Amino acid sequence: MPPPPAARQRILDAARRRFAADGVYAATLEDVRRDAGVSVGAVYHHFPDKERLAEAVWLDALERYQAGFLEALRAHPDARGGVMAAVEHHLRWVAAHRDDAALLLSARPAAAAARNRAFFAAVRAWWQEHAAAGALREHDLDLVHALWLGPSQEYCRHWLAGRARRVPRAVARELAEAAWQSLKGPA
Repeated sequence: MPPPPAARQRILDAARRRFAADGVYAATLEDVRRDAGVSVGAVYHHFPDKERLAEAVWLDALERYQAGFLEALRAHPDARGGVMAAVEHHLRWVAAHRDDAALLLSARPAAAAARNRAFFAAVRAWWQEHAAAGALREHDLDLVHALWLGPSQEYCRHWLAGRARRVPRAVARELAEAAWQSLKGPA
């Protein structure tokens, strides 16, 4: 039998589930502690307060999402494949990680800025390479993001709120094709 996950990971997993069920503000450290099956001392050893715990859960979800996004992007040497794979990753990830997705759509901790800088630098470099070859339009990254993932993000918001019946991965091909049509260059 494999050993149980380390206390820190059990606390993160319990907090993720509790934050998804009750919301970050309503969940208590006692709820998380009880769900994780750890002592009070273990919780405070790893996280001095609920704010640091929520930040750690948020950053963990962000790191896993971004790693998958970049992996999908880099797996395709062509611009069309990269654009579509990134949209499909976004939608599949949200469907597979509903609690994490809901958390990432909530308030962003200040510590996310440094991680986002590295992520967006990698995306910008990929984009500029393909734009220079004429495969993608030349745009500022904020407009690129809105055209590329805006419709997918909005669909995910509807799905997470219970207003869309089809899981995001069921509409991935359509939204990926729409993103490609809005972003493809003249080449």
